[in-house]
Amino acid sequence: MAFECTVERQGDTVVVTPEGDVDLETATYLREVLRRVVADKQGGRIDVDMHAVTFLDSSGIGMLVAARRAAELKDITLRLREPGPMVRMVLEVANLDGLLIGA
Repeated sequence: MAFECTVERQGDTVVVTPEGDVDLETATYLREVLRRVVADKQGGRIDVDMHAVTFLDSSGIGMLVAARRAAELKDITLRLREPGPMVRMVLEVANLDGLLIGA
């Protein structure tokens, strides 16, 4: 599966939906998408819908943590939505599930 990413506005929330593996090769692209979304947004929320992410490695984790920090500086809440079992397990092992996964 090739990596794809869509961005959709839903009211005050921007939903970013990556599809495929988030790894060393694709994390740079997703980082740029999130950087642009954060730069264009003032307050509110960004949801990264992870339902179609099939793999997440340490470069993807680092990019998500950095994006969350950048969003916080602009009073934006960035959270992950609907992570699959593999993504959830990786975040739990890294002890980042509480930081990144939204309720």
